Amino acid sequence: MAKISLNIYEKGSNSKIEKTLEADGYDLMLGTVEDFMEIIDIDKINDRNEVAKMAVIGYKKLKPLIMDIFPELQDDEYKRIKVNELVRLIIQIATSIVDNLDLIKDQKN
Repeated sequence: MAKISLNIYEKGSNSKIEKTLEADGYDLMLGTVEDFMEIIDIDKINDRNEVAKMAVIGYKKLKPLIMDIFPELQDDEYKRIKVNELVRLIIQIATSIVDNLDLIKDQKN
C-alpha cells in the first residue's frame, strides 16, 4: 500500500529537511477520504497545474485534512511545508484513495 509522506523544513531554511512524516495510505479514515473528495477532482490528479488550482481553491479545507492524516503535525510545522510538496502530497493522497477503492472492488469480485 502507498505511503504518504510529508517533509517539514527547518525554520529559515528552504533546503534542509527537519523531519519527514509518514502515514500509511491504507489507514485513511472514510471521513478524511470524503473531505478530500470534496476538494480534489480525482480525474484531474495527473495534471499538477490542476492539482495546484484545486489546492488554492480548497486551501482552507486542506489544513485540517492534512492535520488529520498526520496528527503529530504541529501548526508551526505546517507553515514549513513547501507549496510544491503540498501538490505532491495531494497526489499521494489521491493515489492512495484510488488504490484503496480498487482493493475494495477486487475484494467484491
